[in-house]
Amino acid sequence: MAVRFELLNTDPTGARTGILHTRKGSFPTPMFMPVATHAGFRHLGMEEVKETGAKILLANTYHLMLRPGPEVFERFGGIHPFMQWDGAVLTDSGGFQIFSLPEDRLITEKGAHFRSFYDNSRQLLSPESSIAMQQAINSEIMMVLDVCIDSRTDEAGTREAMERTHRWAVRSLAAKEKRATGQALFGIVQGGVHPALRDESAAFLTKLPFDGFAIGGLAVGETKVERDTMTERATASLPQDKPRYLMGVGTPTDLLEAVLRGVDMFDCIIPTKMAQQGYAYTFQGLVRITRTAYRLEDGPLDPECDCYVCKRYSRGYLQHLMRGKHHLGSRFLSVHNVRHYQKLMERIREGILRNGYAQTYRELKSAIATPKDLKDEAAATAMTLKDVG
Repeated sequence: MAVRFELLNTDPTGARTGILHTRKGSFPTPMFMPVATHAGFRHLGMEEVKETGAKILLANTYHLMLRPGPEVFERFGGIHPFMQWDGAVLTDSGGFQIFSLPEDRLITEKGAHFRSFYDNSRQLLSPESSIAMQQAINSEIMMVLDVCIDSRTDEAGTREAMERTHRWAVRSLAAKEKRATGQALFGIVQGGVHPALRDESAAFLTKLPFDGFAIGGLAVGETKVERDTMTERATASLPQDKPRYLMGVGTPTDLLEAVLRGVDMFDCIIPTKMAQQGYAYTFQGLVRITRTAYRLEDGPLDPECDCYVCKRYSRGYLQHLMRGKHHLGSRFLSVHNVRHYQKLMERIREGILRNGYAQTYRELKSAIATPKDLKDEAAATAMTLKDVG
């Protein structure tokens, strides 16, 4: 298999830790993958990202297909030498980006028809072309093309999208087998917020030879309770010996909840997008550094953080940079937030290994999420997620 999952321990809560073995190395889970949408970050260099402890990045097939295009990746030998990253890469299929363009796309059995926002040219993203693009990118983990819909869609509409996702999953597997690249391919469980459909989707996909499974179609309109319920429903139906990936989620509190329900892998743009808006995640709660209250503070952003920003710069200086809209401020907050997510996952893994995740969960949730923080976070992330497409 192109990737192999080694389960190390399952905590009494159901949280689990393991090792994901890839051709680019072996990495501990649960893990968080920062999002390098366009084969890069707006404010961070690859060395800075590496220093945060990140091992796997996510890149966006839809955007990279439109620019710079498959021929560039074929010429450079894939995304790793192109962006100078020696870790692993997971590529999404482009399904969510198609979902985010409801006014300018047509979904047929063949695939998604749309116009490029770069040059207005007509494009087709099909299961086959998505796999071909991901093979050109040469990521360690590829995703099948799925039909992503609003999670609040009625059962009939959700079933239609789910069944098409299943047919596209079979086509994606067939396309992958035509070219031996050594890449892994994950299936995506759909079904919206309908428990019976989630069960049916997992049952269908787990009969197919996928290397791992993602839980898709969440964080697109449902309530937090619905998201947690559907995540738990899906993981209960997935095999123990393969990795489980919750797509596009989320905040630190979201990660704590999903780990509790047996998820191994996460990605989201939130750490860097929130940094651009002046928000920093700390183990004392969410900090909006632009507030005047921080102007005279000479202590670090987070005394529990070991990133170079927290070691060298004060809250007062960061407040000055962000209030002045200096790009350096966004860069520093991005470094810190990405490191915070990695440190959060380290603490989570430690708790699971000693069968103490229940205590870790309570301590971290209490430390990082006050009611006021959650209110601020909800408003800021709602704005942030509008930019995902």
